[in-house]
Amino acid sequence: MFYVLINSKGIQVKESKEMLTFKEMQNLVGIEGESAYIEVASYRSFSDKSIALICDEEFLIKKCQPTCMTIEGHVVHGQVLVLGTNKAEDDFDLLTKKQVEIVKSQVRLLRRK
Repeated sequence: MFYVLINSKGIQVKESKEMLTFKEMQNLVGIEGESAYIEVASYRSFSDKSIALICDEEFLIKKCQPTCMTIEGHVVHGQVLVLGTNKAEDDFDLLTKKQVEIVKSQVRLLRRK
């Protein structure tokens, strides 16, 4: 199982044996390595509606740079975490390999100026 980070380095696929803790999720969004308030940027940004983009709620205050654009045209800032959702538990979950491929094909990276 996997999670995806999207940042200035591109799309990074990370393998994980277990779901990230809330604290780990906070440290992965926004400014890399800094704790953040988590906001779900979108549940509907991919053809697979069980994929969620998660970003730092304070990205504008922290002046995070635009990172990527969804197929719907939403621009997301800072380091972005991509996870699946588990409807049965009403929570986040790791991504399957198929979902990772969907993310890679449906996210447009934005170049820094």
